[in-house]
Amino acid sequence: MKKLSINTISKIIYLFSLVLLTTIKKKAFNTNILKRPKDIFLHKKIYIESHRGVNTEIFENTMEAFKKAIEYQADCIETDVWLTKDNVLVLLHGNSREGNLYRYYDHPGNVIDLTWNELSTYRTIKDNLTMPRLSDLMILVKNKIYIDVEIKDKRIDLVFPHLVKLIEEYDFFEQISLISPFFEYYDKILEYNKYHHKKLIFGFVYDKNQISEFDFTKRGSILNIHWADATKEVCKKAHENGMAINAWIDIFEEENIGIYKQLIENGADVICCNKPKMAREYLMDYYKYK
Repeated sequence: MKKLSINTISKIIYLFSLVLLTTIKKKAFNTNILKRPKDIFLHKKIYIESHRGVNTEIFENTMEAFKKAIEYQADCIETDVWLTKDNVLVLLHGNSREGNLYRYYDHPGNVIDLTWNELSTYRTIKDNLTMPRLSDLMILVKNKIYIDVEIKDKRIDLVFPHLVKLIEEYDFFEQISLISPFFEYYDKILEYNKYHHKKLIFGFVYDKNQISEFDFTKRGSILNIHWADATKEVCKKAHENGMAINAWIDIFEEENIGIYKQLIENGADVICCNKPKMAREYLMDYYKYK
């Protein structure tokens, strides 16, 4: 039997390695989703989060707006969650602290007073679209992109168990961060994480011009603030305390590349934007020369 030369053996090993790496790559989790949220947010390159889906083209917080965000290669989708009267988690920005439908749907009322069967028949005031459930979004983005869910419903003890149950059911720990202006959720998450191997991630949400109220000591994973408040000093202090900066742009503001540039240079980690396609194109161009 003819012996193989060392050179031939090396070539065979090299080809086998290529095949193995290709197989692994095909089976690997989507590269837009890294292992832990801190790996996603505290990263050298800023991440693009689609605010309420692509709300500038399709009515916000709808499946169609979320699908468009995926099409535009957003790294993450931001949305707002409420619990219905019959304990279904639905997605809506909402007015007031009861999830008022005014300015969003063709029926009056509050989410917390209505059942899912009732809400599922309503249509958005523009584009004639339906209200999605959180489970619908999870199914859509599973193994694709990350979601950042703002809990608008202040009924902490009622909402939290249903939210956790859904995350566990869909095994969504690696694809979701929970954020809220109600910091009591942070305590719930700390308690949950004590007794569970898979951990929940929480971020604090602040309104515009609330810099003096930022609490860097709680050490959540994310600090969600208005882009104008994401100064170099704030970004630096957040990072020193192990928190990423998620800078949101209001849907009524004039979004432009100047904002993106400022956030990158200040050290923000995520741009929660309304024009993810424009933001993606700008970032690709920006990092091309870095």
